[in-house]
Order: sequence, then structure tokens, then C-alpha cells
Amino acid sequence: MSPSHQFTTNDVDAAIDFVIKNGAEDRGQTVSYSRVFEAAGLPAPQYLHMDGEPQRVTEFMAAVHHRCKERQLPPLDALVVHVAGYRAGFPDAGYFRVNCVADPLADRTKPEAQAASGRFWETQREECKRWGIKNRRGRL
Repeated sequence: MSPSHQFTTNDVDAAIDFVIKNGAEDRGQTVSYSRVFEAAGLPAPQYLHMDGEPQRVTEFMAAVHHRCKERQLPPLDALVVHVAGYRAGFPDAGYFRVNCVADPLADRTKPEAQAASGRFWETQREECKRWGIKNRRGRL
């Protein structure tokens, strides 16, 4: 693994702070994986995939998920989505896996599980939005 593909807690915090300012505090808007990784000083996810390290994307986003909990923040990883391809507008499969819910875009996911996962994701995004509004207004 290349040293440029490793990450630290500071990198994770930089990504989280980016999502707070550009997602949660901006009416709960979604942000792209590429912008989040850039904010952390990491290669864009597509480059990690091309370099044969797709697991680094999942590891980093899992670290974001767990660090949000440590910092007593909402699940900001819910706001990070793909901007192209069949997952455009959706988080990666790892987001659903780390939350122990079915990936609604997986081929074998049943309709009931797809609907439940969609509701779960929507609830998490709304939580981020509400938190972001309170944080922006200094009410936290």
C-alpha cells in the first residue's frame, strides 16, 4: 500500500469537518466522495479503485462513521454519495454494510429490504440536516 493511501485521525476529522460545512450545515446537502477525500488530502476514490485498493474507500468511510460517533456527531457519512454511475446519488454499499442494513441497490435485495434501507438512509440524512441547522445557528 502506498503511503499516500493511508489515512490518520486528522484526515478523518478533516473529512468530517468538510461534510459539516458543505453538507449538514448547507441544508443537509449531499457531497461527493471525491470532494470528501480531497478535503482529507487523500486520492480520489476512483484512483484508489484503479490502484487496486478499493477497500481503502470502505475503510476510510467506516472510520468517518465511527469517528462521528466518537465526536457525538450525527451520521455524516449518510451525506456522502456517488455522482456518477449506477449508484449516482446514493452512498456506497459500505455505508449500508456499516449500518447493518441491506444495500438497496444490490441485485439480491428484496423489495421490503430495499424500502427499509431507503427509509433508514432518509432518516439519517434528516438527522444530519436538523443537526446542521442547529449547529449553524449556534444552538448546540
